Amino acid sequence: MPDLFNLTSEMNEYFNSLSKNMQETIIQSGAKINSLSDLKEVVKGFESNENA
Repeated sequence: MPDLFNLTSEMNEYFNSLSKNMQETIIQSGAKINSLSDLKEVVKGFESNENA
């Protein structure tokens, strides 16, 4: 699970711009997220699964 208390300001801003459903999906996924690019890749992966 991403450490929501240690996100950079950029990561936090991006995370907060996501839908509540996507935020919850990321939290529940347990994905290892260490950077903004990691976060964006995780979101892209979930979005592709939703559209499949």
